[in-house]
Amino acid sequence: MSQSLQPMTRPESEAKVATMFDLIAKRYDFLNRLLSAGQDRRWRNKLLSYVPKSVNGVFVDVATGTGDVILGVRQTHPEYRKLIGVDISDNMLELANQKAKSKKYTNEVEFKNMSAEQLAIPDNSVDCLSIAFGLRNVLDKEKAISEFKRVLKPDGTLLILEFFLPQKGSFSTLFQFYFHKVLPKVGGLFSSREAYTYLPKSVDSFYSLAELEKKLASQNLQVTNVVSWLFGSCRLVKASKLYSTQAG
Repeated sequence: MSQSLQPMTRPESEAKVATMFDLIAKRYDFLNRLLSAGQDRRWRNKLLSYVPKSVNGVFVDVATGTGDVILGVRQTHPEYRKLIGVDISDNMLELANQKAKSKKYTNEVEFKNMSAEQLAIPDNSVDCLSIAFGLRNVLDKEKAISEFKRVLKPDGTLLILEFFLPQKGSFSTLFQFYFHKVLPKVGGLFSSREAYTYLPKSVDSFYSLAELEKKLASQNLQVTNVVSWLFGSCRLVKASKLYSTQAG
């Protein structure tokens, strides 16, 4: 029998979301490795393999967290001219800066406190934009997607790596049990139980793949590739900004 989903109590404001991620920042990488059995690295590496080559290009990683994606792009795509990682959590950004410094990328990667819903980035200026495990935690997802479209160049690439509810069946039941029972307990041992109770529930209220594709299409972003793992519970969605006669 499937576990019934409890309604999610969403933080009231973006500031509260930022505070939640500030609290879990120190143990964030460790718990990602532990709770995913190391698969999060595999998923992010797959995202990196879909980053297009762009000589003198601009790459933006939204909800960059501790910087794994943007630093991975610097390593695998040194031809990019400008690399910017943005997040609403100061503590996450501090850890990302420390990683960049340890890799001697301090002058090559820029980190900024910035909301996905209001990117202080010029129109049509970004060659590739990514967001890994962050879109479901954005309060106004449609506004964020609109911002992604605005800053991307025509034919620019959008990469979304995210968790989705799997289809009904035995794996779906197992997924729900792990996310809602096991993950909060383990997260609570090393970090904030409240945060690791909220984060799984954010998957419950997130778009289905079909809904996400529809939202992207409404912003002139056409899905070109979808890679799935774990029966669709984790997906990488690649989209391209279509050319348009209208500005933005």
